[in-house]
Amino acid sequence: MGMNISKGQKADLTKNNAGLRSVLVGMGWQANSAIDLDAAAFLLGAGGKVAGDADFVFYGNARHASGAVEHIAAPSGGDRQQVRVDLAAVPASIEKIAVTATIYDADARRQNFSQVAGAYVRVLDAASGAELLRYDLGQGFSVETAIVVGELYRYKGEWKFSAVGAGFSGGLEALCKNFGVEVGEGQGAAPAAPPAPPTAQPRPAAPPAPAAPPTAQPRPAAPTAPPASPAPAAPPAQRPPLNLGRPGAAPAPAPHAPLNLGRPGGAPPVPPVPTAAPPVQPPTAPKKVELKKGQKVSLVKGGGGLGEIAINLNWHQQPQTKKQGLLASIFGGGGGAGGIDLDLGCLYELQDGEIGCVQALGNDFGSLSRRPWIALDGDDRTGSNAAGETLRVNGKMASKIKRILVYTFIYEGVANWQQADGVVTVKCPGSPDIIVRMDEYGSSKAMCAIAMLENINDTFSVEKLVHFFSGHKSMDKAYHWGLRWEPGSKD
Repeated sequence: MGMNISKGQKADLTKNNAGLRSVLVGMGWQANSAIDLDAAAFLLGAGGKVAGDADFVFYGNARHASGAVEHIAAPSGGDRQQVRVDLAAVPASIEKIAVTATIYDADARRQNFSQVAGAYVRVLDAASGAELLRYDLGQGFSVETAIVVGELYRYKGEWKFSAVGAGFSGGLEALCKNFGVEVGEGQGAAPAAPPAPPTAQPRPAAPPAPAAPPTAQPRPAAPTAPPASPAPAAPPAQRPPLNLGRPGAAPAPAPHAPLNLGRPGGAPPVPPVPTAAPPVQPPTAPKKVELKKGQKVSLVKGGGGLGEIAINLNWHQQPQTKKQGLLASIFGGGGGAGGIDLDLGCLYELQDGEIGCVQALGNDFGSLSRRPWIALDGDDRTGSNAAGETLRVNGKMASKIKRILVYTFIYEGVANWQQADGVVTVKCPGSPDIIVRMDEYGSSKAMCAIAMLENINDTFSVEKLVHFFSGHKSMDKAYHWGLRWEPGSKD
């Protein structure tokens, strides 16, 4: 029996096992038979991207050209699916292999990984069958339809395994875009009905090219050629994007049509009909996701990367319900919020090790265009601003940012979190809004760590925290940031 590891942990594979040449990465799960899961592997170079479509190994491209990686759909030994990796045969240009799990057609079927239980990944010695390590993914998923379960990667001439467990809400297409595989549009929708018998059409032109609290101290077309001159060579045809739909559901493709990497054994082609059926409407993605404490969800990265991420804190003063005496106003009694000034801020850590904070206190408002690529819009001193306070993150620079701890603290007033009624909303183009409610009210401490954003393959996972602290120093210590703190003021 191998060792058990948890999310975020890394384990040696070959360092203490010199004879290990080939491994099996097995996956298993418990789910309703209607839920159709698939394993896949992406062979990634130095930039964390595939060099081409051939570096994407899954049910429709079951073996890498090098022979080093193979997808096994029906393995023996108890696993649902496996990926075999011949470590010694992996091309030198490949730095890591990301192993993933996806739910097929999840949006149309309204399925996600919250309906999957007992999911695990394990690594076995392919020669002996001995289990080297195991990672149980747990039940922390909600709207995710794809997961990077783990990565095999090179480190100082050896191979290691990392338990990743990062979820995506865009299925296999989102994973492909994340790792640089260009896919066709509308992969989740049913195929269009075949057209009526065709009439001659002009050949289309080639497409154009794609265009008192403390503050922190952060350490014109060409003329016709003469008859005697040879005709100019035609430009090479562009390779079309991959089609992730399953095979057999659409007419045979014309030359240069997108490749169909769907599962073998699909339904036979649909016969032509005189008129086309009405277009199938794509499934509607959820508009928002409300996280429970400890839950995580990942932002969806489109083909152009992440857009601007907006993290908004909205809160308000409750109206007074009765007259209050002097002592009540001092000690926060009665029905009002006691004049609370609730502030939004964050601690950040960049990939190069730089740490710091962004908050109104100390006038550390940050910047979107330069380090740390995080900026605070303004300071709502009373809770009366309908827009609240907003932190903005430059998604184009996500690769430079390691993690962001979003917090709020009461700058003025007594800690009455219930009457402040704080709600944090994370917005990112292409992703549902992520809602984090500050729904724990018993604490008298004036600072709350609300959410953690962590960089996973140049996108961010968002985890709900809602942990209370006496101040910046204690929160810093709890999350191992390491800033020096000194008293500061907004004035």
